[in-house]
Amino acid sequence: MSERNFASLLAFEGRLRGARSAHEADFLAANEPHALFGHEQTLLWKAGPNGKPVLAAASGLSEVEPRSPFGLWFSNAVAQLAIEDAPRRVAPADFPKDAESGAEWMPQHLLLVPLVAATGQRVGGLWMTRAEPWGDDDLQLAQWVAQVLAHALWAWERRRWTRIVPAAWRGLGRGRKRALLLALPLCLLIPVRLSALAPAEVSPARPQPVTAPIDGVVAQVLVAPNQRVKAGTKLLELDDTATRNRLLVATKSLDTARADLARAAGKSFGDDASKAELQLLESRVAERRAETVYLQELLARLAPTARFDGIALFADADEWRGRPVQTGERLMTLADPAQAQLTVYLAPDDAIALDPGAEVRAYLNVAPLSSYAAKVTQASYEAGTSPEGTPAYVIKAAFAPGETVPRLGLKGTAKVYGEWTVLGYYILRKPLRTLRRTIGI
Repeated sequence: MSERNFASLLAFEGRLRGARSAHEADFLAANEPHALFGHEQTLLWKAGPNGKPVLAAASGLSEVEPRSPFGLWFSNAVAQLAIEDAPRRVAPADFPKDAESGAEWMPQHLLLVPLVAATGQRVGGLWMTRAEPWGDDDLQLAQWVAQVLAHALWAWERRRWTRIVPAAWRGLGRGRKRALLLALPLCLLIPVRLSALAPAEVSPARPQPVTAPIDGVVAQVLVAPNQRVKAGTKLLELDDTATRNRLLVATKSLDTARADLARAAGKSFGDDASKAELQLLESRVAERRAETVYLQELLARLAPTARFDGIALFADADEWRGRPVQTGERLMTLADPAQAQLTVYLAPDDAIALDPGAEVRAYLNVAPLSSYAAKVTQASYEAGTSPEGTPAYVIKAAFAPGETVPRLGLKGTAKVYGEWTVLGYYILRKPLRTLRRTIGI
């Protein structure tokens, strides 16, 4: 080996040691040998997942495509050539018949350089081509290059696997590793309870919805959001102009009907026609009286009151003032703060079998270090919609006796517990569900 080649080999080894990633080491392996051999092209291959050679790098290119037509032909050609432990020259006549489909890619003078680590592991190889034949000196120099490259690529490959395999496992002896592997199936039989996490909020147990009695406009809201109110307190008022005018007209109509009835009753003693009209006028008075009573009741309902002591739950009073509403539209909710429950919105993908009395553990956002115990009282049969608009099973849970009832409206996360199972099923439940959806078994 000449002094020039020796210096170039040392410089190449130094740059290879300074590589900061496996990709950079592959790039150097494909481009740096040109300074030593002066050849035309270098291709680097590595073993793929199935053991077949795969194009990893090419001189002059920053990226390669192993699935390209040339990449596929290259992998097939390397797989069919006899790869030995030492560099060897390959002539076009040495290529198998299957490689003739890529005759335009077959080189005139090829040097195959296998990369074999000190452990005997094949980490890949170099495919080097040029116009002049390869000499014996080139073979000797290629042997040195192969040793340097094989060690570097093997080190990067080992580093990749050491990142995956924990250091604690690598430090165990063979006996302990075997004992742990035997204990793993037993650990999968440990009994655990199925559980799922879902968003939850503290909601009233028996709320009173305050709805609009008629189509109208909200005149004013008489309470503030989350204000405590007593039973009988007016909560809001709807505009009563139309209803009050209808009541006034109905009252006048009732007075008129009564006057007509009284006049006909006075004339009925001597007039047979007036006597026959009495029954009709009495029915008209009853009709006008019923209409008046209905409008009086409707006018009283335009100012809903609280049925019991509680809290008025709604967002903002300013949003309701002057707003048109329809009959039955919810305006606010009256709730007793001492009668609260936990509402859980369980996503369909996380659904588990839940029976009444199943355990629930709630973790509210305002107190993440504390938890609240509850029991399932009701679970919806079909998936509904959560406040966020996503499909969810709605689960109601009552707080355990003696548990401090949190404030209404607080949100957090709930963990619902189902039936007992083994750890292996608990871990594989979602992967098995995904597999079943994919293959349809």
